[in-house]
Amino acid sequence: MLSTAIPGVRKTSRSNPLEWRRWWLAIDRNEAAIAWAQTLPGQAVLHAALLATLLLIPILRTNHVALMSVALMLCWAFPQRRLIVLTVTGLTYFLLRPFKMGPHYEYFEQIAVPLLPMLPVALISVPFGLLFLVFAVAMLRNQDFKFVAFASNRPLMFMFLIGCALAAATLVLPREHGLFAPAWIALVYLTSTFFFLGYVLLDNRSKTKAPIHTQLGFMRPFWAGFAPPMKGPAFFLKAEAKSDADLAASRLKGVKLAVWALILFLTWDWGFNRLIHDVWAFPRLDDLIIASASGDPASLGVRWGAVAIEFMAMVIYMGAAIHAVVAVIRVAGFCIPRGMVSPLGSRTIAEFWGRYLFYFKEMLVDFFFYPTFRRYFKDHPRLRMAFATFAAAFVGNVLFDFIHAMPSVAFEGSERYLQGLMSYCVYAGVLTAGIIWSQLAQSTPRKEDGFVRYSLLPRAQVILFFALLQVIDDSSANVLIGDRMSYLTGLFGVNL
Repeated sequence: MLSTAIPGVRKTSRSNPLEWRRWWLAIDRNEAAIAWAQTLPGQAVLHAALLATLLLIPILRTNHVALMSVALMLCWAFPQRRLIVLTVTGLTYFLLRPFKMGPHYEYFEQIAVPLLPMLPVALISVPFGLLFLVFAVAMLRNQDFKFVAFASNRPLMFMFLIGCALAAATLVLPREHGLFAPAWIALVYLTSTFFFLGYVLLDNRSKTKAPIHTQLGFMRPFWAGFAPPMKGPAFFLKAEAKSDADLAASRLKGVKLAVWALILFLTWDWGFNRLIHDVWAFPRLDDLIIASASGDPASLGVRWGAVAIEFMAMVIYMGAAIHAVVAVIRVAGFCIPRGMVSPLGSRTIAEFWGRYLFYFKEMLVDFFFYPTFRRYFKDHPRLRMAFATFAAAFVGNVLFDFIHAMPSVAFEGSERYLQGLMSYCVYAGVLTAGIIWSQLAQSTPRKEDGFVRYSLLPRAQVILFFALLQVIDDSSANVLIGDRMSYLTGLFGVNL
């Protein structure tokens, strides 16, 4: 057992799993464990355990795990130079893998290779990435010296307008036109780094802003991939370990979270993906929606069961994914909060939204809620809260999806993406209405109300809301919103 390998930690009885569990959950507060984690063997074991766990969670691409491994090894070798490591690995990642969506690399190669035929395909993005870094530096300097006041005061709006102009150009110009390629390349770089650069610009306004080279390392930090930005440089400077003991505790927390991520992934893979759907052949939610739309609905019990199974599987899968990323960041020496914290224990809709995908919610709050809350309806508190929530949960939510889809429209056409956008607007609208109702009208449960009214009913209501909401949560347009709405109402015996 690991406990017996750590000096000063008493042996835990193999016959008492509860004692083992308590020891494991408190390991990052155990003085003996923290002391062991500062030794060279302890550091080696923790890094090996994390990397082994990541390889067993195939949510992350192998190439991405390799980059993370290099970054972690450098952070381990040079613990006092973590920010420099972050800068170097972040800029390398940005120059070689700048985009968030896989198809964009295929489109990019079609356009960029004829422009720079002398470069290997693997390096074709480097010159364009360097040009975009010049744009990023110009945006940062403009904030310092205010050459263009609008871009300095409203940087996200300024970049969004540029993105809309570039997207319009790719739609109007034929692909053979000489301006199509530079317009599309500029668009895909802007949309891929939109919120990462937004956080850099937001932090650049603070008095304790990081040096510019550190800021540029956050254009695509080494942990970025499918996840939205996890705050900016200032957030990570505050979370950075300040002592060897802090670093050891952060690494222990990271490995502990990685193990939990592995447990969640195996639960999803073996329990839901293989057992329920493959062995037991229980139909998936989207398949049932398609069958219902074609006039062959399953029984009501099966339809409700699919909703429950899909919801639990989604929560577990997303938990595994975000915990794995946060674990890597913690082992690197930045003890940031978890990305998901017991969402099923939420008693209100607003609380679930904050617990489920914490960093996505934080991004919408930072860029949409706070600016709106500070600017509008200051004399009307309830309207002020509702409007700011609308700006974040609806406007920001839809824009996040829309911005990343912009480059695909030029190649795949707009019809499918407009259908997907309409579907996502319906989902975001229902979500926003639920959050606003939760903030302004839902009464806060109290312990004195008793177990049922305090713990059971509020949680059941929240879970039911989000389980039903997932039926219309789709921006791919693989299943039309009308079919999803018909399935949703059909759960209650109403046929549209």
